[in-house]
Amino acid sequence: MLLTKEFAEILGMFAADGCLQEKYICMWGNLFADKEYYDSLVCPLFSKVFEKKVVPHEKKSNSVYGFYICDKEIVRIFREIGFTRNKTYDVSVPIEILNNQDPEIIASFIRGYADCDGCISFMKRKGKYIEFKCKFNTYPIIHIVSVSKQVIKEMSTLLTRLNILHTVVKKRSKNEREKEQSAIVVRGPTRVGEFIKKIGFNNPAQQTKYNIWLKFGMCPPRITMDDRKKILEGKINPFEYY
Repeated sequence: MLLTKEFAEILGMFAADGCLQEKYICMWGNLFADKEYYDSLVCPLFSKVFEKKVVPHEKKSNSVYGFYICDKEIVRIFREIGFTRNKTYDVSVPIEILNNQDPEIIASFIRGYADCDGCISFMKRKGKYIEFKCKFNTYPIIHIVSVSKQVIKEMSTLLTRLNILHTVVKKRSKNEREKEQSAIVVRGPTRVGEFIKKIGFNNPAQQTKYNIWLKFGMCPPRITMDDRKKILEGKINPFEYY
């Protein structure tokens, strides 16, 4: 299958949140945070690329929202790309992406992955900073996380290819039974700005946070998607959360 920007973004999404079974593929996101993303981008993109109407639905028992595609040809495509069943701990960047030199293809894959298994947040500053930075959440940080060290290592290579400065860290879980995670971290206004410029987010759950920060110089933590929309519409004052 031809590696287009759209297909590269799908591969990023699938590497993060997809599941390959013998007779079908599926993808699931958070029922509340990701519903708009699946409705407006994920399912229309799958429908366009595979020329097969993909309709999302919710599974309230698991608080997830997504879809199944039962199609032997599509299953074959994902298998030939290199995805396997139970890929959680050993998922990697498809070789077609890893060896690609087209910055738009690379950016599309990373964006798809980050939209599903990444997030942007904003921290208060500590120390000798102006009062505004210490009182409000002003310092942007992007995290892209996985229990697969391989996929984080390879995406780090891709980010370096795009000249986006970042670090790779280990994240220990408080639960001893859970496997240690690896994460790509992009810190600060300049580096985050480069990430947004070259890659960006298509998931409104992340992009709305960045838009609030652009407008107000800060973004309150732990607020709902609906509240973020109301802030951007001028219906809520974000400073009232403090």
